[in-house]
Amino acid sequence: MLLIYGGSADPQIRHFQNRVAARGLSYRALLHGADNVSPRTWDISTGRFHDDQGDISFSSAFVRQDVFRFLSSGDQRDRDDGASWKTMIDGVLRADPSIRMFNRGFAGQAAVNKPLALLWAREAGLAIPDTVINASTSHAETLLAEPTVYKPIVGGDMCRPLEAEALARVTTRDLKRPYIFQERLDAPELRVFRVGGRFFGFDVAADALDYRSAGQDVVVTPKEVPEHLIAPLRTLTDRIGLTNVSHPVR
Repeated sequence: MLLIYGGSADPQIRHFQNRVAARGLSYRALLHGADNVSPRTWDISTGRFHDDQGDISFSSAFVRQDVFRFLSSGDQRDRDDGASWKTMIDGVLRADPSIRMFNRGFAGQAAVNKPLALLWAREAGLAIPDTVINASTSHAETLLAEPTVYKPIVGGDMCRPLEAEALARVTTRDLKRPYIFQERLDAPELRVFRVGGRFFGFDVAADALDYRSAGQDVVVTPKEVPEHLIAPLRTLTDRIGLTNVSHPVR
């Protein structure tokens, strides 16, 4: 089964879909446009990729980021929507090495894929919060019963508490782009940095969910990284490629 993923206004996607159909190949097209956002969900905790019809199974994929909606509208939000959906499907594909895709080795060089890095962290032995990625307002409403946070799949904004007031401002059936929804974790926050083979830890204390919104009221204290975290953090950072240095620093 071939997955075709991209924008409904993309002429390359339309041509490719027509050629696949003409050859009688089995495929499933997941396309989206200005008024068509499918409730696709990637559950990091279980590995399921599904929509309201059930699991989405495929053995190969042809994927393009939807840029034509932005080219038509000139609205930066349309560009961000396309980038978010592309990040989601890239994570799904790269999480399963058995799926055939173009340029697998090159796919992750532009930026770290946040959902995929979270999945790799779990595989390295680190505990991660329950995490689901989708654009479903109905799913988000079910999460209001427990302390939950949401954040953009491509970064660039704060981690925010999920509240009924925020969902009430959504006027469409679904959100225009997928978000990361996670169980809320309690403070304190430990941030770890790797330099060469050494790891440096810092306690970050702030009276805010996301310390970046706390202004100057943030206290950062050096802290020894717990020994049981060193090996999985080394495995994770090696896999992401954060230690590729051509020349030693002197």
